[in-house]
Amino acid sequence: LGVNLGKNKTSPSASADYAAGVKIFGSIADYLVINISSPNTPGLRSLQGKEDLKLLVKAVLEARKQLCLSNPPPVLVKIAPDLTEEDKKDIAEVLTAEETRVDGLVISNTTITRPDSLTSHRKEETGGLSGVPLASLSTTTIRDMYRLTSGQLPIVGVGGVSSGQDAWEKVLAGASLVQLYSALVYQGPPVVSRVRRELGELLAGSDYSSIKEAVGAEHRK
Repeated sequence: LGVNLGKNKTSPSASADYAAGVKIFGSIADYLVINISSPNTPGLRSLQGKEDLKLLVKAVLEARKQLCLSNPPPVLVKIAPDLTEEDKKDIAEVLTAEETRVDGLVISNTTITRPDSLTSHRKEETGGLSGVPLASLSTTTIRDMYRLTSGQLPIVGVGGVSSGQDAWEKVLAGASLVQLYSALVYQGPPVVSRVRRELGELLAGSDYSSIKEAVGAEHRK
């Protein structure tokens, strides 16, 4: 069970909201996600800034420590796909530093960009865009963060995964795990088995003996 932590829209203290989430769910969650990248909560993405991120991660890690659990849940950070190179460098620096080191990254949340390929008359609506239009942006962000963290942090690849090929591309870019969202809406639960089967076929036809060996392979060419 993964628990996604966020802040309330009108909250005076983001850190207090996230810490409260840890205290409530930390003992039942298999992992916790610090979500600082939803485009639908005003001001949330500003928490991806270097100093704000330091304070927030420290608060969450301290709240987890205070639970005094023998097997505390891993803490991951979910980031946006619309970051600048400088933003990504700052995030990588914070999340790999000794006092603010987390257990992994979730890449990525939805995008606020609107690619030219969109044809719907609703394409100018505000909010986060997911699904196929997000796939390339997400994979690029995975690739960049794997490089900037030197592969030190496990990455959960999210965004536009609807086939084994989509999942494979994220693995090669640096993802150790892959999540599906929009594809479940359009294709239903059977898409999970199909993605696993196709991913297995791609692995069998590759030069790698396991998914683990293929993680981040692009960076070793």
